[in-house]
Amino acid sequence: METQKSSRGQWASSIGFILASAGAAIGLGNVWKFPYLAAKFGGGTFLLVYLIIIVVLGMSILVSEIVLGRSGGLNPVGTYRKLSGTKAWGYVGFVAIAVNFIVLSYYSVVGGWIVNYMVQYLLGGIKSDSVQYFVGFISNSYMPLIWHLIFMGFTIYIVARGVSDGIEKASKFMMPALFILFVILVIRSVTLPGAVKGLAYYLIPDFSKLTGTTFLMAMGQVFFSLNIGAGCTMTYASYLSKDENIPRMSFVIPVMDTLAAFMAGLIVIPSVFAFGLDPSAGPPLLFITMPQVFGSMPVGSLFGFLFFLFMLFAALTSSISMLEVNVSFLVDNYKYDRMKAALTAGILIYLFGIPSSLSQGIFSWFKVGGLDFLNTMDFIASYVLMPFGAFMMCVFIGWFWGVDKALKEATNEGRIKFALGHVWGILVKYVVPIIIILVFLSSTGILKVR
Repeated sequence: METQKSSRGQWASSIGFILASAGAAIGLGNVWKFPYLAAKFGGGTFLLVYLIIIVVLGMSILVSEIVLGRSGGLNPVGTYRKLSGTKAWGYVGFVAIAVNFIVLSYYSVVGGWIVNYMVQYLLGGIKSDSVQYFVGFISNSYMPLIWHLIFMGFTIYIVARGVSDGIEKASKFMMPALFILFVILVIRSVTLPGAVKGLAYYLIPDFSKLTGTTFLMAMGQVFFSLNIGAGCTMTYASYLSKDENIPRMSFVIPVMDTLAAFMAGLIVIPSVFAFGLDPSAGPPLLFITMPQVFGSMPVGSLFGFLFFLFMLFAALTSSISMLEVNVSFLVDNYKYDRMKAALTAGILIYLFGIPSSLSQGIFSWFKVGGLDFLNTMDFIASYVLMPFGAFMMCVFIGWFWGVDKALKEATNEGRIKFALGHVWGILVKYVVPIIIILVFLSSTGILKVR
């Protein structure tokens, strides 16, 4: 266990922060959601729009989170209270705490499914029909809860070890391993017979498919992928020293996140095209469509194991960031030691995730607006609380704390260059809030765009 100059901890190196922050962003949103959105909304057209938005908006918002986190040096609640000088702004920080608590409760359920699939492929693969196996597994009352517990156990163990000894060391191992697995799986995917058609669809833009919906879906994915409004990056940045180069970090992290999403598309889309399956299948893509692919290819069990192993690394690097937000809150506000904070938060999150797991089986009858408990939690966190948190962050920097103070923090009091600093200020103050509102209205169905 690390010794700390405070109970909070600190990154041992800037690369540790970059890898951990990139890992927080690189999760199931990259591996699962990006490929099926790309397939559904125009392939290469969606990819091009996504790249433009990540450059213009993604990096701008990431600068904002890192600036606030390092300047405040506390969890989101403490940071907003400290920088504003009022308790009222702390409630915006509580939104981030709630987002991570809720999201991790069902994210770890899906993480448990991933661990189960990885083990199944290690033992020889899915022998029965993939649809039948998946439905039978998730509707079982007990087994998903056991795998859910195992996944949460991994997460708690890493976070309990501390910032440098736990999160940083785990990220330094899992992130390189993740990209090595990416490369192996990409090579296998693009060399499958019939994969060329999928590559063409994915890489060559067809501007006849360009619509307003394409832009809104790409914007939503950028926000979802980078955990905008969730406070994970803000919390990680609170462990940064005052000498780190924020503009450079804010460039590297989205590049790594985008590369991961791009490579995930290279794995999934050519593979499913090669076997005549539907790449826009949505949630079933991960646990139904991809097992069909592995069942049809030579040495499929090996590649299935590698696929779910790399998915496990992607899920874990995100889950530890979500748990860390809650742990940081308990350490800062209630003076818990890290072990107690990790166990307390982790156990409570696990218990809150039980209804999400059971909602796929014996509690499937319980619906809110047509959604089961798991998807209700996802809607509340991803489509209501996260956009609200991101919007209020922009309002705080642009209209309350001030862009000038933020730029001083971003440039280390003028010691480093931030060439696009003034452009960033305009984006955060005027452009990004409008886009967040549009994404929120679109994702909730209030705004219909063609």
